[in-house]
Order: sequence, then C-alpha cells, then structure tokens
Amino acid sequence: MRCQRLLCAAFLFILSAVSLPADEKLTDTSVSTDDTVQETADDIENPVLPPSVPYTPLEISGSDDKLVDKYRKYYLTPGGIKWLRSVLEDGEQYRLYVRRQLKNRNMPALLEYLPVVESSYKANAKSKTGALGLWQFMANSTKPFLICSDFADERLDPWKSTDAALTKLQENYNFFHDWPIAIAAYNCGTGAMSRTLRKYPGKDFWYLAEHKLLRDQSVQYVPKLIAIADLAQNSEYYNITLPAAADKNGKPVNPRAGYFDYVNVEGSISLARLADELRIDKKLLFNLNAALTRGITPPIGTWNIRVPEGMEQSAKDALSTITPYTFRTRYTVKIGDSLWGIARKYNVAVKSLCEANNISENAVLRIGKILYIPAD
Repeated sequence: MRCQRLLCAAFLFILSAVSLPADEKLTDTSVSTDDTVQETADDIENPVLPPSVPYTPLEISGSDDKLVDKYRKYYLTPGGIKWLRSVLEDGEQYRLYVRRQLKNRNMPALLEYLPVVESSYKANAKSKTGALGLWQFMANSTKPFLICSDFADERLDPWKSTDAALTKLQENYNFFHDWPIAIAAYNCGTGAMSRTLRKYPGKDFWYLAEHKLLRDQSVQYVPKLIAIADLAQNSEYYNITLPAAADKNGKPVNPRAGYFDYVNVEGSISLARLADELRIDKKLLFNLNAALTRGITPPIGTWNIRVPEGMEQSAKDALSTITPYTFRTRYTVKIGDSLWGIARKYNVAVKSLCEANNISENAVLRIGKILYIPAD
C-alpha cells in the first residue's frame, strides 16, 4: 500500500539526493534504475503525516510500480518540489489549454503533465538532438501535423503543437489500445514500440520496463509522468502544495487562456509593423505567433495571424494599411558578408533588409543563414 510506504515519519527513507536544477529537461534520464542514494524522511519538504484527504487513483495504471515510487520520492525532495512548483506555475497558460483539449477529446487528464517531462513546459525548449517546443517534436516527425519551412516552424507554437501532440497520442492509443504503451511510443516511436511488441507479444509496458526491453529513456519516461501527475493530482494527500491552475472551486484561474482572435492574410506581413499599427507590445504579438521564425508571414499562400481576443476587427483595419513584402531572391550568408554589404549588393535599404528578416541592424550574421531580399 502506498499509504504504508509514505506514512511513519519515524522511519528512514531511501531517497534520491540529487538536486534538480531549475532548467533541467526531464527527458534526459537523470536517475538510473539502480540508484541507491540515502536520505532521511526529514529531507522531504513536508515530513510525512497521516493523510487528511482520501487518495484519488489515476486514470492510468502503474502508480504503485517501484519505478514510479522512486521518482515520486525523488520529486518529494526540497529541490524536486521547488522545481516542480516553478515548472507548473510558469506553464500555467499552456496547462489550461492542454487541460481543456484533453477534456474535449476525452483523454486521460494526467497527460497535462507530459510537457513537464518533455520540455519543463517551455514553449521554446530545444533538446540536444534538435527536438523543439512544448512537446519536443523532431523535424522529421512533424508531418502531417505541423508546418516547418523557411518562414514558419509550428513546433514553436504551443497551441498548435499541443493539438498535434494530442492527435499523435490518440493515434498511438487507437493503435496499441493501452495508454502506458501509447505514451512510451510517443517517446521511442510507434515503429520501435511495434517491433518490441512483436518480439514480446502480450506484454504490457511495466513488463517491458522491468526487463529493460525498451531503451532506458523510454523506460523512465512513463514512470516520471505518472509520479509527477500523482503528486500534482494528490498534492493534499502527500501534504505538499503545488500550483493547480484552479481556484478553490476547481474552476480555471484564467478561463480564457488559449482563446484568441485570428486574421487571415495573404503574402508576407510584418508582425512588428502590425503591432505598431495596433499599438500593442511587439513581444506580445511575437509570442502569440512564435511559429513565424522570421517575424513575417510566408510569401506564398495564406496564413492566420493570432491576435489578442477581441482585436479581430482592429487587426483587419490595421492590415488594410500594410503592403505585403515582395522578395527578389533568397541569399545565403557567406564568409565576410555584412548587412551593409548585402544591402548594397542588392540596392536595398539596410532597414528594409532587417525588417524583412526579423534581425537587428547591428546583428552579426551567421554563415549559412538564409536572408530574403525584399524589393525595396
């Protein structure tokens, strides 16, 4: 029984002594399955007390597994709780959107905490292997879910990438008919999971994890998620305080989180120019449209620009005064290039060149960077 493991403040516990840095990405496995570091119950942020509220079981099995228990104890250390509080608070605006979408799709509520494992709920997170965004999509795994081009990378859009990730997780579940397997497949890939299950038919995730039949990162992936979700959803039971993104009545603290207006544009429109016309903070508009990596919409086709809720008509009026960019060509930066030299070569103003490529006039150009040359 979990209750018996966590009660008894007089006993010594075996806990992880590793302090979790505030910016650590949890998909990089930081605790091996055979670690045996010692720590006392006094090192838990709140000493274990008899629970005053009943325990609420999770929707996915496995909360009693020894791997989950190890991570649960790991996150109950002072450093673990501090880190978890920070991540859940900083990710509040995205958590509320994820929570709403999970409810709309009738998916397990604990998946709200998967971006904690993936990216620490950082919308611009980038892994060593090149995975990007809240849900850590690799560039070769975006189709058909997300757009990646010279002008846009929707992996950086926390709302679109959430929709894509939940669709992928649903597809995994419809294929494997098992949530722990489906979640692990999100980490290791559907193909890899299918090959493993063909070799070991009828085995569940916990069997595969215990016998180390998956790569170690995938073995740790699901237990981390369940441990974090268990602590978040049963925080009172564990005598800890974590940001719930809900008020005392259980209602969302910000019920309009994730609601926006959209305006459809054709051609390349500058976000900076639009923000000026709307008289709103440029940073706000850029954050709402983080997928537009150059700060402008793609030159071919249409694009929906996201604006604060209630500003649709104002944005349409502002766009009617803005002339889209047209481009002569694209240029690859070479050794010795400068913005002044490139602007002179193509007879365009440095200011126009910078605005069209979302760079500052004193920027140091990286060799290989692609610049689009506007028709000034």
